[in-house]
Amino acid sequence: MMPRAARFLQTPLHYAGVLLTLAAAGWLMQPLRSHLQQQEQAAKLQLPPPDYAQTDALSQQLALFSLGGLRTFAAEMLCVDATNAWLQQDWPRALRRWKQITTLCPQRVNYWIRAAADMAKNAVAWVNNQEHLGPHEQAVQNKNYLDAAEQFLLEGLANNPESPLLWLQLGAFDEDLARRTNFTRAVEDYRKAIAAGASPMYHRWVFYNLCRIRGREQEAWELGCRLYQEERHRSPSLRCLLLVLQHKLNIPAEQRYTLEQLFGSRSRAFKHLRPFLHNELRFPTNGIKELLP
Repeated sequence: MMPRAARFLQTPLHYAGVLLTLAAAGWLMQPLRSHLQQQEQAAKLQLPPPDYAQTDALSQQLALFSLGGLRTFAAEMLCVDATNAWLQQDWPRALRRWKQITTLCPQRVNYWIRAAADMAKNAVAWVNNQEHLGPHEQAVQNKNYLDAAEQFLLEGLANNPESPLLWLQLGAFDEDLARRTNFTRAVEDYRKAIAAGASPMYHRWVFYNLCRIRGREQEAWELGCRLYQEERHRSPSLRCLLLVLQHKLNIPAEQRYTLEQLFGSRSRAFKHLRPFLHNELRFPTNGIKELLP
């Protein structure tokens, strides 16, 4: 019987040449090993062990490097294969790679974001273009990839709760009308992003999502009025939504904004209100039709 070591070396790998070269030039790897180990110790990271329960040839090889303290190197090698999986439209493999990558380096925020985007955008788009799949199979695969994308973002935040980038990504995921929506959670996502250091401009995204939630019109109105005091927040959508909210809430006439106040003139107001009446963003349009000539 062939010795185990011989079978290991004869495993076909796309990256065998790279790994053999690195092994032969071991003296080059030592400074990198020392540098990465110092980085991990300095950051005091309590990294979980890699999960190779569903292993394959490449991950077997890279496990040797990751267990030896070169997790970042192993993750980057897996990123190359995740890119190859994208080019080959092999989404199960891409999902497996991103799970391994994020397990190796859970504090690398960019990995979680890339993993989620690969599943929610690229994998879902590929499924939708497969005409041979029936509607039911497409729905099942789309749900699986969207579930995976959501899980990447939630696990990323569990490991990096103070990351404004991850909170913004989850907010964008939750308000994405083309996929699945959770406007209530999106409000909190953007608020947490701002609390973690994201730009205050995202208060307007909080407002937009509040406007889409039935029963929270008063909260949206109060926030919208505060935002309108700052010129940078005076987008056409915010102006239109203030008109809608004051109509829905029966705001007293003396407290209402006029068309001239919001838009400068009635003609400019009509120019913005007509397309808003037919918006596809799930914004309410109560009272807009009555204002148009």
